Amino acid sequence: MAQNKWSHTLNETDIRSMIRKGELTSEIELERASRAARFLRLQSKSQPELESLEEELGLLIRKYESIHWSGKEPVPDSQIIESDLAEAQADAEFRFFISRRELILSKLKTKGLKQNDLAGILAHNKSYTSELLNGIRAFSTKDLIVIHKLLDIKLEDLFFTQIPHEVEERIKSTLGKISDSKAKSQPRLLEIAAK
Repeated sequence: MAQNKWSHTLNETDIRSMIRKGELTSEIELERASRAARFLRLQSKSQPELESLEEELGLLIRKYESIHWSGKEPVPDSQIIESDLAEAQADAEFRFFISRRELILSKLKTKGLKQNDLAGILAHNKSYTSELLNGIRAFSTKDLIVIHKLLDIKLEDLFFTQIPHEVEERIKSTLGKISDSKAKSQPRLLEIAAK
């Protein structure tokens, strides 16, 4: 079950996909949606067309919270731990995406290019490119590789690579099992080799 909840953790947040899906299904999605809604609220002051996205995200957030956080029963410790881990992950992602946005815009300026120029290079329209830079839509791998080549930005500054806690734990567990399995088979291998 946890694997499903985190299966898309390493992908970029895509606000339009969240809204299209019509529901939030995990704590990580809730945390991502919460940060995106705050960001959209700030951005909508200069881009009023974003207000409707912020409102739609708000509805999804309230719906999720009413189902998962407003019960008469106490919230289980496991849910609180999951929420804390999701909050840390979403914060790290959000900081990364804002930093990446600023880096791309700065490099464009350094090269005498504008956001419209980037839109043409990526074969997107201006509005779509703005949504990419603002985290409303997710960059494709191809887009990020083009940006890497065009603006000479290191790939690690374009791709979010932090592994979520749950995935780290699964990796450690798997490596532990492999190590235990090899340790148990070592004496048997030595016996076979001695023959």
